[in-house]
Amino acid sequence: MKEFAYLNSGLEVVIPDEIEELKAPNDEHYLVSNSPNLKAEIYAPEIDFYLKNSKDNVLQKAKNLNILYEARASVFDLAKDMDYEKNVGKNVILISDKERTNLSEILKQNGYKVINLTHAEVKFLYGEIGDLYTTVLSANDEFEVKSDFVLVDGIKEYMLRQSGTLDIGILTDEEILKYLDEKTPIYHYKSAITYDDKICQYHKRRSEHCAKCVDICPTVAILKDDEKKELVFSHIDCIGCGGCVSVCPSGAIDYAKMPSEAFYDVALKFKDKKIVITPRIMDLETCDVALDEGVLPFAIEGEKFLSQTHFMTLLQESGANLIFFSDVIAPGVKESIDLVNQIIKAKFNEVGILVAKDEIELRKELKELKFIDGLKFHMNERTLSKREIFSKRVLHIVGDDDLGVAKSGEWVRYGKVSIDENTCTLCLSCVGACNVAALIADESDNSIKFNASLCTTCGYCVQSCAEKETIFLERGEIELKKEYFSYQTLAKDELFKCIECGKEFATTKAVLKIANTMIPLFGNDTDRIKTLYCCADCKAKIMIQKQIKEAKEMQDKILKESK
Repeated sequence: MKEFAYLNSGLEVVIPDEIEELKAPNDEHYLVSNSPNLKAEIYAPEIDFYLKNSKDNVLQKAKNLNILYEARASVFDLAKDMDYEKNVGKNVILISDKERTNLSEILKQNGYKVINLTHAEVKFLYGEIGDLYTTVLSANDEFEVKSDFVLVDGIKEYMLRQSGTLDIGILTDEEILKYLDEKTPIYHYKSAITYDDKICQYHKRRSEHCAKCVDICPTVAILKDDEKKELVFSHIDCIGCGGCVSVCPSGAIDYAKMPSEAFYDVALKFKDKKIVITPRIMDLETCDVALDEGVLPFAIEGEKFLSQTHFMTLLQESGANLIFFSDVIAPGVKESIDLVNQIIKAKFNEVGILVAKDEIELRKELKELKFIDGLKFHMNERTLSKREIFSKRVLHIVGDDDLGVAKSGEWVRYGKVSIDENTCTLCLSCVGACNVAALIADESDNSIKFNASLCTTCGYCVQSCAEKETIFLERGEIELKKEYFSYQTLAKDELFKCIECGKEFATTKAVLKIANTMIPLFGNDTDRIKTLYCCADCKAKIMIQKQIKEAKEMQDKILKESK
């Protein structure tokens, strides 16, 4: 397979040597191509979009062509999506209250078996392509019918959550047949997300504190197993939109088609460029807008996976504000844009992310693209988590200033934790509950420290605290001052020295709390009371000495009574 091909469609352009220029389609297989008429793993419409609309000179276009091709190749190389396939038959259920006799006949002539139902006869639908189950109502009973596909005229929302279901309301019979033929007898699909349960805010916890990915998923690709407290993934039902990625607070879910490493790698290629983010859903082939010098399309697959971290990376690596060109603005993306824009506004009094939902808005927003003095900042993101990257990048913007606060929302949450030192015993249950290292134990000064910028505000630390009314969580905003982005001490205590050997073994508060609880239960037993203030070794020694003493006293008593 060759790497890059450019099929010339009449544009006057100088093609770099690294790209093979063609005047007509051929039988070669390429990695990246500007045309759907070539055999290529990746069709990149942003290439011709850029060449047709850019005001860059010939030399600039040649250099930028390399960037666009290499960006696509980099994402392909670093993608973590896996290939899957499934055998799918030709059994079809057609649900419609209208006569669709012609469609039924066409399908039957092409080898499909069709069962016709009305909406009144259908109670429920579940399963996945190749294994769809429709609950059918009869006169006095109900039963299930298995099929490979379900075609629906007047589709209901719950039906669209299953793979293999199709809304045929505005489709021609030929388009419906094409849809079915493309998916039989082998249905090929890819995984669109990756998952790290170690930093998931839902996985294996005693109580539910997240599962935003389940709430945002438009299909049944992500479900909860509440009994096991585990997420259940169905890659075959995933439509690859990436909505779960944008709302995942810890970064446990990443976009397999463009994982964080790939996104960062491409962002570096776009340094000193003005960026227009172009999801695959937007029609670039017919888009006719003027792109000023230095403006480049940044192609992505899913329109919903971008988070506050993605946006901030692009802004700082490029040094300019950017445009998100999409007619779909998912809740997580919207809140991320709002959050980032508040931060950029507070520091630079500029808009960081411009949104264009159509060609008219795109023309308007292109006039607003500019380099922002002081915005550019390069940092190495590799090995860092989603929140760590955002924290370090925002800290660079904040510096030593106090810029007020930036309000966060319900999908993309920030906040802070506080601890009442008077009741905290430093048992470290809260630290053990935090799997993103927002709360840590510092042995150097026997303290609990907290970095608010890393906190996902899940609240599991509050749930895990052994003391009542001791740890508190506030959600709703980022404090734009440097203290918010570094570890601050929430509680600390001196270590208690064993009264027997002098070894430090626990915090003073913990020892005194246990002692105050147990002393009334021990009565006048001075040895047991003494153990409350001893390390484990001395505690055992005292109790053994007590047992020896009591045994000797008992023996002396028996000897005395026997005389």
